[in-house]
This record gives sequence, structure tokens and C-alpha cells, in this order.
Amino acid sequence: MRKHIIPILLLLTPLSLAAQDRAAASEQKPAAVGIEPLAMDTSEPLSEEQYRQRVLDYSLSLRQSSEQLEAVRQAMREAKTSFLPSLDFSGSVQYRVTDYNLDFGGQSVGMKPESYSLNADIHEVIYGGGAVKEGYKAAKIQHEIAQVSEELTRTNVTYSAELTYWSAAAKSALWRLTDRYVALIAEQADVIRERFEDGLISKTDLLQIEGRLASAKIQRSEAYKSYQLALQNLNIMMGREPLKEVVMSDEINRPDDIPSSVLSLEAALDRRAEYAISEKQIAYQLSQLKIRRSKYLPQLVIGMQAGWGTTMLNFDGSTLWNSFAYAKLSVPIFHWGAKYKNVASQRALLRSREWELQQTRDQILKEIHAAYTSLVEYSRQIGLAQEACETTRESLDLNTFSYNEGKLPLVDVLAAQVAWVQSNSALIQAWLQEKIAFADYNKAIGNHE
Repeated sequence: MRKHIIPILLLLTPLSLAAQDRAAASEQKPAAVGIEPLAMDTSEPLSEEQYRQRVLDYSLSLRQSSEQLEAVRQAMREAKTSFLPSLDFSGSVQYRVTDYNLDFGGQSVGMKPESYSLNADIHEVIYGGGAVKEGYKAAKIQHEIAQVSEELTRTNVTYSAELTYWSAAAKSALWRLTDRYVALIAEQADVIRERFEDGLISKTDLLQIEGRLASAKIQRSEAYKSYQLALQNLNIMMGREPLKEVVMSDEINRPDDIPSSVLSLEAALDRRAEYAISEKQIAYQLSQLKIRRSKYLPQLVIGMQAGWGTTMLNFDGSTLWNSFAYAKLSVPIFHWGAKYKNVASQRALLRSREWELQQTRDQILKEIHAAYTSLVEYSRQIGLAQEACETTRESLDLNTFSYNEGKLPLVDVLAAQVAWVQSNSALIQAWLQEKIAFADYNKAIGNHE
């Protein structure tokens, strides 16, 4: 009956019966790596979409980006106040420590040692060469850049969450595969041990299978360690305790809808935050050029000043009000060509931004086609890997049966076992690479869903 058990085990796929695997894991994990089992989570199974949302809700990077957006928003509001009149108050007090007498035609008149004044000045820039207008425009563009940067941060956090989730799913599948691999070898070892005790085979076969079993247990231990680390990363990204178990409802072999054709570049550019930022950087640099040029244009300021305090010649400490309106015109004439040098520098920076926009366009085009090519090819590799798994399963089935019948040496069975676990590992890796390529493609085309 034992020779029929192994073929039955081979019919089980490495990624099915997830509930039974978790039950078995609670017993085998501590023995495998010598640590306490994970704390069980009574929450509902967590899908990839739910995990992304939890990561977004917790993300410290997103919170930091939000605060930066608020800082730029306040700076824009501050720049808007430049259109309004400004009101300043000032005051001064002086006390002369030495006596001072003013001589009026041979008659000495004593001066008060103390003097003081209070002044209020209200003024407004009527024309500043366009600096006020362009300053507000530049602040507004910076606010728009910060908004798009927050969107870019959200995209990056979503992308990281997807990779973390699928990496954990793949590590879980690999651990379950190695666990089955150990069970498969252990079952064969029981058959060989019984035959050895009955004197039907030499001890060589027993030593070989026991050595392979020890190696498989080490492999399972390494797979479990990787699974543990992946779970810790999974929890930390959504702000939970690292050792808290996560029940993932989406397996690594979940099918995806592969697009039949690559998205056009123009459609992707409309959704890519990096391209929008590059465009706004050009507009911002143009405002900076105009601000620098405004320093060398005429400026007109009008205002009114009111003052109260002691008189200029303070004989008796009396005070008076002194109010006047004024207009100030400043016309730059000659600065040794500083205007042209400054403007030329800003124009060079503007051209640099324009080349940067083209470079961003080319980079996005490269990312789209590279991601789509990888997505299509990894999808094909999944089919090839599935065929390889079926072939190695049948080979292991036949070799095991033939060995039990005494028609093949044990080394053929061991080789078939290695081929079986390697082909299933390659299938899991193909699934993971397909998930990564799908995430890369969504990111490349600016798909935030």
C-alpha cells in the first residue's frame, strides 16, 4: 500500500489547501527554526487591495508629503499678501548721558537729554518690475508641484505595498512547497527503512534517503525564515506588530488580466506625475527668470507715514505730530551688465529644464515598453513552468513506482525529487515575476488603482 501513497501525494499541487497548511505550520514552525509561533490573527483574510489601502492609511512617507504640501500652500498664501498694502510701526528712545547746550548768539540754551518718537508707515508697491506678480505665480506653481509630488508619493507607496504583498505570498508558497517536499521524502524514507529492516536492501539506500531528508529539512527551515521576514515586512508597512500573523486571501497564483496591447505614450504622460512635475518645473523656472529681470526695471512705491514724538531740537520735552505722504521711484541705470548676465544664467537653467522634460518623456517610454515586454514574457513562462511541473510530477511518480518494484536505483528517485521541487519553485518564481512585472507596468502607465 505504501507504493500507492507517494503517487497520491504527488497529485497535490504546491499551492492548494492553504487552511491545512496554516494548521500544520503551527506545529512545524517552532521545530523548524526554533522560535515561537506567530500570534494568530482573528481578523478576516487580507486581500492585496485591502493591504494596499492599509499601507496608504499608515504610510509615514505620505503623511510627510502631506505636511510638505501644507507648508507650500501657506507659502503661496504668504506670497499673495504682497499685493496688499503693508503697515509698519516703529519706535525709538534716546537718552544722552552728557550735557549738551545749544548756543544761540552767545546765549546758551540747555537741551533735554531724552528724546523719543513713534512712527507708523503704510506703503504699497505700485510697480516692481513684475516681481510681485511673478513671485505669487512662482509660489502657486510650487504648490501645484507639491500636489503632484504627493500623488507621486502615493503611487510609490502603492507600488511598494504590492511588491511586499506578493513577495510574502510567494515566500508562503515556497515554504508550503518545501514542507511538502520534506513530507514526500519522509514517506519514501519510511518505505526504505522498513525494507532495510526486512533485509531487502542495503544500508546505502537508507543513508542516501536520510541524507536527502536532512537536506530537505534545512531547505524548509530557510524557506520558513524567508517567510517570517516577509511577514514582518508586511506588518511593519501597515503599522502593526511584526510577529502578528497575516492571513492573505490572494495566492501568488492569482490570475491577472494581461492587456492585449501596450498603452500609448501620450495617454501615459497624462497620468504620470513625474512628467507633470517636469512641465511645472519649466513654468517655475520661467517665473524665476522674470523675477530676476525685474530687479533691473523701474520700481514705484507710494505710502504715508505718521510720526509722534519729541521735536528735533528738544528744549522743553514737548511733542508733536508729523505726517506726510510720499512716492519713491527707483530706476536702475548701470550695473556693469549684471542684468544680462543674470538673465542669461536663468535662460540656461530654463533650457536645462526643457531638456529634462524630454529626458523624462524618453524614460517613461522606456519603462512602459520594458514593463510590458516583461509582463508578456513572464506570463508565457508561467505556462512553460506549469508544463515542466507536470512533467517532473509524472517522472517522480514513475521513478518512485519503479524503485519500489526494484527496477530503478534510488539515485533516480532522488534526482526526480530534486527536479520536482525545482520545477515547482521555478513556477512560484514565475508567478512572482509576473506580479512584479504587472506592478511595474501599472506604475509605468500611471495606473493608481
